[in-house]
Amino acid sequence: MIIYLNGEYIESSMAHISPADRGLMVGDGVFETLFYDGTEIEGLRPHFDRLIKGAALFQIPFHLVISEFKEILLTVIDRNNLQGVSTALRFTLTRGPSDRGLALPQSVNPTLLVTTHPYQRRQQVLQVGFSQYCFRQPSILSGIKHLGYQLPLLGRLEAEHRGLDDVLFFNDVGYLVSATAANVFIISNGELMTPPLSDGCLPGVMRDKIIQEMQKATTPVRINHITRQDVEESAKIFLTNSLIGSALAVYNP
Repeated sequence: MIIYLNGEYIESSMAHISPADRGLMVGDGVFETLFYDGTEIEGLRPHFDRLIKGAALFQIPFHLVISEFKEILLTVIDRNNLQGVSTALRFTLTRGPSDRGLALPQSVNPTLLVTTHPYQRRQQVLQVGFSQYCFRQPSILSGIKHLGYQLPLLGRLEAEHRGLDDVLFFNDVGYLVSATAANVFIISNGELMTPPLSDGCLPGVMRDKIIQEMQKATTPVRINHITRQDVEESAKIFLTNSLIGSALAVYNP
């Protein structure tokens, strides 16, 4: 596989990332996962804007403009002969290497990494349950894709142990937040509902797209708190993110 690493397109087997990279050592970085449908990269602008927001929050220098961002992604697709093939792309930005600990380096040399893999959206009904873990209310980190994915990882391990495809997280006051790596919509009493960002969910690119499309269709999404009972009694559950699109799910206690 050909990857992009710090200005070069190289074989992944030849890539070298410093063992002192802060993304590896302390999770000091952000990322975006994008979907190429074989023709175009979906949601390029909102993904780029969220990456910019995350880099600004962590004060990591990031100087690409959106045309350069797009060109890198398309070149990685081209170098891997994936034109016309549905593909998952990941763009990772870290602060780069530094001495140990949290002390910031005096000179910052960010790491830019882009990888790609063929990815086919599947039409299957997902089995989901409620996680034993919870979000501690929304935080400033809720709005970005950062490298600290420990809670979703615990949820994924939990789902696998229980024979589920995914689990749903609630916050510490009992409101639905998200699945491990997806936003959640439910149909309740004939209405399409999703949690507000204030409950801790990520402002997902696909989430925003669905909300906007439903508004154009004059059937707006109801954005409101969702309880466990709401999920249990819902007519349908949907998980959404940039890779899966929208996937139907059923609650499995």
